[in-house]
Amino acid sequence: MMGVMGTYRQLLNTEGPRYQEHLLRLDSESSYARFSAITSDEVIGRYCQNIDWRTSKIIGFFHDGVLRGAAEIRYDLRPLPDQAELAFSVEKDFQNSRVGTSLMVRALLTLRNRAVSKAHIVCLLGNRRMQKLALRYRANFKAHLGDVFLTIDVPYGDISSLLAELVDGYLGWMNAGIDMVLGPKERSPLFERSPPPTVPLTTTTQQQLPR
Repeated sequence: MMGVMGTYRQLLNTEGPRYQEHLLRLDSESSYARFSAITSDEVIGRYCQNIDWRTSKIIGFFHDGVLRGAAEIRYDLRPLPDQAELAFSVEKDFQNSRVGTSLMVRALLTLRNRAVSKAHIVCLLGNRRMQKLALRYRANFKAHLGDVFLTIDVPYGDISSLLAELVDGYLGWMNAGIDMVLGPKERSPLFERSPPPTVPLTTTTQQQLPR
């Protein structure tokens, strides 16, 4: 499927309710893949209320002004964390349209520019979509008791990665402002974007998926 038009930007710490609404819209299969468990609305509500925004960042994909996908980054609690955990969620109607790839690119770009050297992802053994995406970035994996533990080595940022994040963030907030004034349907398609261009992480790999 072709990439879908939309806006990517970081959520503010006041936008927890928008994130919660997005997670509640996930279908049962996507919610199970995101949390590795069957969850209720109450559990998701408590999860969002307990997010520590001092050690977390959420990059969102907005379509027509509505949050439809997200990459959640959780850093170590140390003052200068060098590792982080990633979790992804994309609503069913926007899967298989490169939204997950675009969120991964931006999440890894964020980690590069903050000197985080390792990104960890935990998913279910049956979550092949997440595993295939991580393996595009040479993720190391280990399967244990139905879970797969993926680790991506993140290179240090440079001037090009810093500029890429700066420009991408600027465009994201510019689009958000236009959406507020004119509405998302009135925005010119010239402002829709692909993933940032400077991501030397992407590569093919010969690793096999765990069975």
